[in-house]
Amino acid sequence: MNDPRRYDPRLGDEELAAVPEEFNGDHGARQEKHVRIPDQVGPGTDSSSRAQEEPGKSLEEHHKKPPISWSTRLARCTPVDLAWIPASFTWSKLKPVIRCAVVCFVSTVLMVIPRVYNLMGQGSFLILISSFLDAPHDPFLAVLEREIIFLTFVVTAWAWCCLGIFLANLARTNIDYSASLEVIQSGAFVEAGPTVILAVFVFLGTAFFLFLKARLGPGPYLFASIFACICIDISMTTAVLFPYPYYLIGQVIAIPLAFHCGLCILFAALIFPSTITAQYTHTIFAVLGPLNDFLAHHRKVLTLDPSSEEFQNTVKTIVNTLGKSEGGLGQAAVNSRLLKQDIVYGRFSPTKIGEFQPIVRRLVTRANGMDIFFTLIEPTRERFPVTPLPSRPATPRTGTPASTRPATPISPSTPLPGSPPNGLREDPEQSARRRRNLQKRALEHSHGHKSFSRRLHLRLREHHEEHQHHEVHFSLLNFAHTLSPLARVSTTASAETAVGVFESQRYMAFEANRISYPDEMDVTAQFVHLLHESCDELLETTQGVVKGVQAWFAEARRGSFGGRATIEKARAERLAKLEALSHGVKEALRRFKKDKRHLVLDPYRSAFDPKHVRAMYGIHEPPPHRYLFHCYMYQYHLMRFSSILTEILDNIITLEKGYRKAKLWWPGHGIRKWVEWSPWNPSADMERADDEDPDIIQGIQPEWNEDLGMTRRRDPDALPPTNAFQSVMHWVYELATALGRGNSLFALKAGLLSVILCLPSFLKSSAAFAYRERFVWGIFMGQLTLARFRGDTTFGLVARIISTFMGGLVGTAMWYISTGSGQGNAYGLAAVIGVCAPFFFFWRLYWPVPPMTNIIFFVTTALVLGFSWQNTHTLLPFRYKGIQLAWRRFVLVVCGVTAAFLFSFLPPSTTLRKYQRQTMSTTVSELGAVYCSIVSFANTREHQEVARGEIVQSLVAIRLKLKRSLVLKKNIVYEFSLRGRWPSDRYQKILDLQLQIAYLLSHLMSVVEHLEPAWSRAFLRRTRFLDADFQGDVLAVISMISTALRTGNPLPQITPCPLLDRFMIHTHGLNVIRQEADDDYGLPRTMTIDTLENEQYLCFSVGVTTAFGIVLRLDKLMVATKELVGEQYHIHGIGVPELKSSPVRARPSKDV
Repeated sequence: MNDPRRYDPRLGDEELAAVPEEFNGDHGARQEKHVRIPDQVGPGTDSSSRAQEEPGKSLEEHHKKPPISWSTRLARCTPVDLAWIPASFTWSKLKPVIRCAVVCFVSTVLMVIPRVYNLMGQGSFLILISSFLDAPHDPFLAVLEREIIFLTFVVTAWAWCCLGIFLANLARTNIDYSASLEVIQSGAFVEAGPTVILAVFVFLGTAFFLFLKARLGPGPYLFASIFACICIDISMTTAVLFPYPYYLIGQVIAIPLAFHCGLCILFAALIFPSTITAQYTHTIFAVLGPLNDFLAHHRKVLTLDPSSEEFQNTVKTIVNTLGKSEGGLGQAAVNSRLLKQDIVYGRFSPTKIGEFQPIVRRLVTRANGMDIFFTLIEPTRERFPVTPLPSRPATPRTGTPASTRPATPISPSTPLPGSPPNGLREDPEQSARRRRNLQKRALEHSHGHKSFSRRLHLRLREHHEEHQHHEVHFSLLNFAHTLSPLARVSTTASAETAVGVFESQRYMAFEANRISYPDEMDVTAQFVHLLHESCDELLETTQGVVKGVQAWFAEARRGSFGGRATIEKARAERLAKLEALSHGVKEALRRFKKDKRHLVLDPYRSAFDPKHVRAMYGIHEPPPHRYLFHCYMYQYHLMRFSSILTEILDNIITLEKGYRKAKLWWPGHGIRKWVEWSPWNPSADMERADDEDPDIIQGIQPEWNEDLGMTRRRDPDALPPTNAFQSVMHWVYELATALGRGNSLFALKAGLLSVILCLPSFLKSSAAFAYRERFVWGIFMGQLTLARFRGDTTFGLVARIISTFMGGLVGTAMWYISTGSGQGNAYGLAAVIGVCAPFFFFWRLYWPVPPMTNIIFFVTTALVLGFSWQNTHTLLPFRYKGIQLAWRRFVLVVCGVTAAFLFSFLPPSTTLRKYQRQTMSTTVSELGAVYCSIVSFANTREHQEVARGEIVQSLVAIRLKLKRSLVLKKNIVYEFSLRGRWPSDRYQKILDLQLQIAYLLSHLMSVVEHLEPAWSRAFLRRTRFLDADFQGDVLAVISMISTALRTGNPLPQITPCPLLDRFMIHTHGLNVIRQEADDDYGLPRTMTIDTLENEQYLCFSVGVTTAFGIVLRLDKLMVATKELVGEQYHIHGIGVPELKSSPVRARPSKDV
C-alpha cells in the first residue's frame, strides 16, 4: 500500500500507476516482464487455445452444420437476389397489391369501352399508364391527399397552357377555324410569333413545376409535377399546329387523369381500406421486432469471453440488428405527419397513438447507448484513424514527417496528458544515449528496400498485436521524431503527403503514456462477467416486455369490432397481461437500482474497506476508473431502456383503461392542413430520392435553426434596411439571388432543355414529322431525366434505356397475346392485363431496385399496350402498334435521355461528389448547433428556451439525412472522371463519425436531463463545457470542418485539435471535484463507496464518458476531413515534441 505507483481510487491518482519505472524519478531498473500461464482453461483463455486442447471436440463441432432449406439452395443457384419475394409475400403486403391490380383492370375496361373511350379522347391510354405510375397502395387519407394534389397540378398546367394559347393567338396573323385536321397536322399554319410565345410558356411552366419537384422533393407533389409537365408538353406542341386557339387540347390529358384519380380514391376506400393509424402501428411493430433479437444477443454476449472471436461476431450482429430497428423510424415519422388528419373508427384516437413515436424513438436511441459499451472495451473498441500510408514520403516543402501514423487505439475514458506526463523527467544522459542508438538504427533502415515510414508502420502494428509494453511504443515515437528528415526523401510513386501528423504525434504520446494497463484483457473479462451477473435479470425481463408491447401494437386495432362482451373480455385479459408485465419490469428495475448494479463496484471495495477483498485472477489492486465508467455506461442505458419501456406500458395501460368503447374519430385539423407540405417534412421515398436538397435536413423545421443556436448571417455589403424602399429593394435582391441557387438554376436549365427539345415541333419544316412520330415522348423523357446532379442524370440515362427496352418487349408480348395478328381485341386485352396485373404490382411495389428503373419498366409496358389499342381504334397519323410502336418508343427515349445527359455537362453543372460534401457540411453545422443547445440546456435548467423534443427530433433527422446520403452515393459511379477515383472510403469515414457524434449527443442530452443541478454543474466543470477558451476551440473546429467540406479548401496544418489535450488537462480519476477546486457545489471531494453507489454519480460518470467520446470523435473528424481536403499553412519545425530534462507542455492550453 506504500508503493507510490499504486492507484488509490479515493484520490484519483491513477496516472501514477500507469507510468513505467523507466520514467520514474529514481530511474530504477526496467521492470521484468512475465508471461502468465493459466492453470486451466477458463474465461480468460482464447478460442484458439481451447481448440488446441480439444481437437476432437472442435472437429466434431465443425462438422455439425445446420441443414440448408430448399428455398435457400434455390436462392443460391439464382443469379439475382429473390429473397425479397418470400419476405413480401404476406397478407398485409398483398392487400395493396390486390387493390392496385383492381384499379389497373378497371382502368383497362374503361379504356376499351367505346363510349368511355370517346369521352376520354385521344389520351385515354393515360388512364392505364397512370395506374402504374401513381398506384393507390397507401392508406386512404394519403391517397386522397395525393390525388387531390395530382389533379390540381394537372388542371393548373392546363390553365397555364390556355393562357399561353390565348396570348399566342393574339400574335397570329392567319386565323382559320375551317381548316381541316389533315392540313393542320401537316404544319401549314405554324407561325413564328405564336411559336415564340408558346416556347416562353413552355420554358416558364416546366421550370416552375420542375422547381417544385426539386424543391419539395419526394412526396405527394412528385407525380403531380411530372404529369403537369406532360400536360404542358403535349398541349403546347399540339397547339402550335392549329390556326386558332384550341383550348380543349388539355382536356385530352385532364379527363383520363381525372378518371384515374376518382378510381384511386374510390377503391382505396372500398378494397381493403387502410388508415394512417393502422399503417403507423404496423411501422411501430416493425421497429420493435428487431429489439427482441437485440436483447437476446446482449444476454448472450455478456456470457462470452471478450477475447474470443464469437464475442466480436456477436457484437457485429447486435449492431446490425439495431440498425434494422432504427431503419423503421423514418417511415414512422412519415406516417405521423397525417395522423392528426386521419379518419378512423376505433377505441383509440390517432393522436393518442401518435404520441408513442417520440417514446419509441428514445427507446431505440437508448439501445444504441448500450452498444457504446463495446466500443469502449478491448478488443472491439474504436481505434484512432490511420492516415493512409503513402508510397512516397512527403516532399521537403511540407517540413513534417510523412511517415504514416500507426493504428493508435484510444481509451475513451483515459485522460491525455502533456508530454512528458505529470512533470516526470527523463535522465538527460539516458535520453542522449537512446537518441544515439535510434539514429544508428535509422541509418541501417535507410539502406533497406522499404521506406522508413512503412517499417515504422509495420513495427507499431506488430507491437499492438502482441500487446507489448508501452515503453517500446514510446521509444518508437522518439525514433520517428529523431529521424523525421529520412521521411522527407522524395520519390515519384505518389502525389499525396501525410496529413494529421500534428494530431497523430500527440495521440501516439497518449497511447504510449496512458493506454497500457497490466492484465487488461483479464480485467475486461472480469467486468464483463460482473455486468452479466448484474444485468441479466433485467435484460430477461425487458425482453419479455418488448414482446408484450409489440403484441399490443399488433392487436391495437383489432379490438374495436365485435360484440360488447367479447371486446370487454379481450380488453380485460389484455389489460391483466400488461399490468403483470409492468409490475414485473418495475420490480426488476427496482432490484437492479438497489442491489444488482452495485456488483461492478466489487473490484473497488478493497480500497475503501480493507475487510472486503475480491481478487480478480490474482489481481488485488483496484483497476483504473475507466473500467467502472464503462460499466456504468452500459447500466445507465439499460436502466433508461427499461424505464422508457415502463413509460410505454403505463401509456398503454392508461389507454386500455380510459377508452373502453369504439367511436369515429375525425381529423384534428382543417382541410387546409391536408395539402400542406414542406421540403423539411419527411416522406416515404426520401431514402431513394435523386433530387434531394443538400442544404435541407428533412425533419428539422427551419425555425428550429435559430432556436438551436444557428446565428443569422449578415450581408457584408449592406446594412439592414431602414425604410420601406430599402426593404422592397432588399426583397428584390433576395429574390434575384435565389434564382442563382441550386434548385432555381436546375429549374431554369430544365426549362431551357424543354424548349430545345420542342424545337422540332416548333419549326414549320419539321412540325408535321415531329407530331406524326410522337416527338413529345422524347421531350418529357429528356426533361424528367435531367436531375440536379450529373450522376443522377447519367444513372437516369442508363436506367431509362434498359427499362424502356425491357418494358417494350414485355408490352409487345402481352399485346400479341391479347390480339394475335388482329386489330385489337377488347376481351383479350382485358383478360391479359387482368391476369398479369397482380404479378406486375407485386413487383411494382416491392421490387428492391431504384424507383426510376421500376416505374419506367411498367410505364413502358402499359404505354405499348394502351397506345397499340388506341392506334387500332382512331384515325391518328401515328398508327403503329406492337413491336413497331415499342421500337419507336425506345428510339425516342434514347434521344431524349441522351439530350439530357449531354445537357447536364453544360454549366451550371452540379455533381453528386459536391452534393456529398455539401450535405456533410450541413450536418456538421447542425450537429454544432445541437451541441450548443444541449450545453445551454444543461447550464440553464431552470430557464429552458429550447424544447427537448426539438433537439431529439433534430438529431434523428440528421441521422436519417446521413443515411440517405449513403443511398444517393451509389450513383457517383456514373460520374466518370479523368482526374482520378472518387475517395469513397474517406467520405464514408466522415459520415460514420458524424453518425457517432449524433448518437453521442442524444445520449448526452439524456444524461443532462437526469442530472441534478449540483451534479450538472460538476459535470460541466469537469468536462470544461463552461470554459470559454475550450468551447471556443470546439466551435472553431466544428466551423472549420463545415467550411472546409463546403468549399473544399484545405485546413491549417496546426488547428485547435487535438481537443482531447485540453479536455483532459486535469486528472480526476473517480473523483467528482478536484482537490484544488474552489467550489465543490456541495458534493464530496473525497471519494467514498456511498458516492460510487449514488445513482447521480452513475449519471455523472456516463456524462463524462459521453463527453469524452464527443471530443475524441471531433478530433477524428478533423483528421478525416484533412485526409479529404488536405492541409495548408505549414510552419517549419513546429509541432515536433522534444524530450528535455525539464517538463515542457506539448502545447499550451490556449494559443497566444
